[in-house]
Amino acid sequence: MNIEMKKRFDYKNLPDMREIFGEVEKIAAETTIGTTLFFQEHGVKTEAEYKRKAMAEGKISKHSHMGWNSWNETAKNVAYIYHELKKRGSYLTRAGFIFDWVMGVPEEYRSRMPAGTGLILKTPEEWKALGQIVPVQPHLSDHMIGAPNALENARLGLEAGVTSIGNVSHYFTYEYPGVELERERTVSTLKAFALMGKFDGTIVHSNLDDGFGNQFHDLANLTGWAMMERYLVEDLLGASMTFCYGNLFSDPMGRIIFNMTMEALNKKGTPGTMIFGNTIDYGLDFHRNYGALSSFSLADAICQRHKPTGHAVASVPVTEASRIPTPEEIIEGHLCVDMMIEKSLCFEPFINWEKVESEKNILIACGRIFFERMMNGLEDLGVDITHPGEIFAALKFIGPEQLETYFGVGQRDKMAMRAKVPVRPTDMIKIISQKREKVFEKTPDISGSLDGMKVIVGSTDIHDYGKEIVKTIALKAGATVFDLGTYVTPEEIIETVIETESRAILISTYNGIALSYAKELVAGLEKEKLDAKLILGGLINENQAGSSLAVDVTDAVRALGVNCDNNAEAFVDVVRDIYLGS
Repeated sequence: MNIEMKKRFDYKNLPDMREIFGEVEKIAAETTIGTTLFFQEHGVKTEAEYKRKAMAEGKISKHSHMGWNSWNETAKNVAYIYHELKKRGSYLTRAGFIFDWVMGVPEEYRSRMPAGTGLILKTPEEWKALGQIVPVQPHLSDHMIGAPNALENARLGLEAGVTSIGNVSHYFTYEYPGVELERERTVSTLKAFALMGKFDGTIVHSNLDDGFGNQFHDLANLTGWAMMERYLVEDLLGASMTFCYGNLFSDPMGRIIFNMTMEALNKKGTPGTMIFGNTIDYGLDFHRNYGALSSFSLADAICQRHKPTGHAVASVPVTEASRIPTPEEIIEGHLCVDMMIEKSLCFEPFINWEKVESEKNILIACGRIFFERMMNGLEDLGVDITHPGEIFAALKFIGPEQLETYFGVGQRDKMAMRAKVPVRPTDMIKIISQKREKVFEKTPDISGSLDGMKVIVGSTDIHDYGKEIVKTIALKAGATVFDLGTYVTPEEIIETVIETESRAILISTYNGIALSYAKELVAGLEKEKLDAKLILGGLINENQAGSSLAVDVTDAVRALGVNCDNNAEAFVDVVRDIYLGS
């Protein structure tokens, strides 16, 4: 195996787990789970206890993800949404608070990062108020466990009465530029999971779509990855966990099959948190988005009718793809979901559940192969597979592409992405394949048109699918491609330009930093006197200071000399012009 580890610290120098567990015992003795208004109303002590009661009664929970810049605005809007839904005969079970990324790092490091558009809790009182707004149970995941500030976030969350906290997957993918605390992050994350394991009824949450799951091409490998996360959190750290998914699941039946698959792995019977909405089908046509909302919520409700797992059905407002939704739009989404939950009773008896079970069994069998190959591979690399910290760090340093390439299942095919044909491709890979074929149909034969030309590709965030499309097109055109992966920094790009003498840089961006990123990269290229051009695609927008909305910055980016036409069909010609002149 020629596996490259991008090590950020020596995981062999992590503390012994006995030391970590000993410290957690002391912290747990000083921690008390708070009582939320939701717990008081339903006579329970944890969300898991409520979920088990609801499952037995056939009641389906509902979820919304919410979070505005200030605590006061967030509290006001949550209360308004709750009361308005109740007035209209609806309900909201739980609310996931969207925290800003600065919440992921210790307070003394927050000045090194620009504040984004999410919620920032600034006082202990605001933490304690999370569950005291209205009887809606709070859920924490963004920039909580898995981040450098994991332990403190977990402790404060538990004391506020939050008993479902994540996100396991964020450890592997969420980054905090300017704050390099990878060793501390790993130790803090281990302690946070272990702390959760000290309290009955707590749930460690993992949204697979936020982590490496976003970048695997095969659902079978994603299943094996879930086995790995469960091994780490439950078998080695003693907590109870559940999986969330859905952002990247467009196929309604695929959502049902995957839920059944995850439940088959749930030996502790831990109730689910929520199933996220399918946001890949959301566009700028709000009326069309109602079709996507209805499609995924109906499927999720049908699954809960057949096999209650406790997962709440999430409502994603139809404006989600274009801006931060208003409270009224959140309410409208829930009223739509209510109808889907009601009608799910009509569909459940007519689903071919035998076929669903068959597909589930394929994913589990193939997923287990991937899991076992990863474990064997880690041992071969000298990783202590009884130390969760070593495994967490090693997996992150290896990355999803190498994991899937070296250990993944699927028939080998050198022309396939990652040289393997997926057993069950993810919906995103299906979409990429379709888009790629459409691009090929719209362009003349491009084979050899970029022979001898070097291209750098990468993504500024976790979303690598746009990158994958242009990468496969560039390869077909004969280019030599240097794939820098996700969360690529301008500094990494400049270093690669120097090392490879590449002149064309293709970067995908979806995280609201298009202008600042382009400015930094262009300035860096000019400083080094490098003759390379940037082609930027995706969402050419920027989170503006003092505003919770990202605005289009295409003109400002183009003024820097950057190509931001967002035209996959034409980029081969653009690259040729960079090398040969227009």
